[in-house]
Amino acid sequence: MKEEIKCCNPDEVVALFYDMILGYVIKKVQDKNLAHDIVQEVMGRLMDAYHKNTKVSNMKAWLFQITRNILVDSYRSKKIVLDEFEQVEDVEDEIVENGAADFIIPMIKLLPEKYRDPLYWSDIDGVPQAEIAKRLDISLSAAKMRCQRGRKMLYEMFTQCCEIDYSEDGSFVACHLKDTCDNLLSKVSSLKK
Repeated sequence: MKEEIKCCNPDEVVALFYDMILGYVIKKVQDKNLAHDIVQEVMGRLMDAYHKNTKVSNMKAWLFQITRNILVDSYRSKKIVLDEFEQVEDVEDEIVENGAADFIIPMIKLLPEKYRDPLYWSDIDGVPQAEIAKRLDISLSAAKMRCQRGRKMLYEMFTQCCEIDYSEDGSFVACHLKDTCDNLLSKVSSLKK
């Protein structure tokens, strides 16, 4: 009898990978509306896998492979050719190592709301700080202060939770979560089961 293992907790997968996949797709298609449509299709396939109890051993690699397949299908159906897709043999090689950016958004989401929202809007969504001040009904200096404090908290969390691997020449190679970082580690490890 086949062991039934659900692929994941869809809410956690979306929280950890949605923005990362969206950024990847936007770089490929250069169109935010089309990118959102493609990511929605990826999430639809995630839900299909969840409902079919599909076993996924490496969620990140699986999501990016699905994303790449959808991108390739989209380009083929529209008869658009991108040399980049023809040269990429295995998307898993592109994304299997964790970069620092892979942990930034989940870490921002762990910050207190007072700092999380302004920092996310400013540094991820690119919203001007004057607009953030209006959204929060606070002064511009207060908005700047919240973004700055959020960055400081994020930096402290990153240095506390992440172990960075460097090459011999001192270049960034990969980032790994330390065992002592319970909040982030529990979210990431649940996706790898």
